Amino acid sequence: MTKYRIKQKLKKMDESGENLSVLTRFLISEGYSYDDAKEGLEPFVSWWEESVEYIEQASVNDVGYNEEYDHDLWARTMLFNVLEHASKDELKKFENGISMADQRFINATDQTHMAINHIDNPDMDIHWWLFRRIKK
Repeated sequence: MTKYRIKQKLKKMDESGENLSVLTRFLISEGYSYDDAKEGLEPFVSWWEESVEYIEQASVNDVGYNEEYDHDLWARTMLFNVLEHASKDELKKFENGISMADQRFINATDQTHMAINHIDNPDMDIHWWLFRRIKK
């Protein structure tokens, strides 16, 4: 769906009295369906938790390691993006799960000074997960 059509869809929802959260509006504007957008943070948190499980079991010697690891980091990058649009109530519901998954990820990886380029000009303090590699 084009950006114009998405804008029109959001406008019609507003006119019909649909009360959309900032996160739901953001997800719809990014091309997610209304049904998917209504799920909010949950799918992004789950994707990150599942990715951390794979990372914990991964080895740098695994075939396709780099591609798999890159894919797993996209889960955290997407979570980062949606967290910027989540309300305090939405954040509170998932903060423990996110913190636990982040800590497990940190335990399974080592810090490096070379970032994986999911974000233009990543900052080590803000985009910390992009500066980590699976332990050998």
